[in-house]
Amino acid sequence: ITSVHEPCPADVSAGTLKARNWLVSALDEEDRQRGVAAIKRSVDLAHELGAGAVIVHPGRVDIDPKLEFHLLTLYRQGKAGTSEYIAARERLRAARAAQAGANMRSVRRSLLELAEYAVARGVCLGLENRYHFFEIPVPDEVDELLHLGCGDTIGYWHDVGHAVVLENLGFGSHEEWLRRFAGQMVGIHLHDVVGIDDHRAADQDGVDWSLVARYLPPGALRTCEFQPSNPPEEVRAALERLRLTLQSTGPTPAAGAGERE
Repeated sequence: ITSVHEPCPADVSAGTLKARNWLVSALDEEDRQRGVAAIKRSVDLAHELGAGAVIVHPGRVDIDPKLEFHLLTLYRQGKAGTSEYIAARERLRAARAAQAGANMRSVRRSLLELAEYAVARGVCLGLENRYHFFEIPVPDEVDELLHLGCGDTIGYWHDVGHAVVLENLGFGSHEEWLRRFAGQMVGIHLHDVVGIDDHRAADQDGVDWSLVARYLPPGALRTCEFQPSNPPEEVRAALERLRLTLQSTGPTPAAGAGERE
């Protein structure tokens, strides 16, 4: 076991944490502390297992998620690029920008507390880029959180599929994440994308794997994050493809290995 994905142990499920806003980004102090406590339990487990990293979801911006769900619906209807789609995307972008500062203050407080807890246990916190645009962080927020003065205790965890989905929706580029944060990358989630559907076996040609290979640090931890719906033969083929594509950058990934979520 090389990494642990919070919340693990899931004595409080990820769904419950989100539904009740028990997240490190919460404005309510009691809710924020519950989010911090869930990640501390994962840090404890990582320490017990000898795992060096915990993957952290840094929460969300408190806006109406229907703004994004409407955008996703338009995309699935083939309306990306239309005036209706562009207007919906800009409404989402504006709503996020107006609220993000408040939630980021909570995230900063939480991470400073968590970093102090993690460093005493020899564990690094990898901040993961997320699927939803209303979630934290966007690239500028990653940059801010990596400069809290916590040294190597806080790093970046790159999720390939999430970055590609946001690019497909029109929110920046996959390469921007890699270019800006490869030097602080603790680990990576490897999975493919079809449109805005991710966690596919890496054989769908939705990801430019040569781009990933150019930026991937040799020491980055690697996990294939494929959903169980992927047929075994596709998983085998995807794993071989990743080995061939990424072999020059460090250890080859194992399907589903190295992480507990």
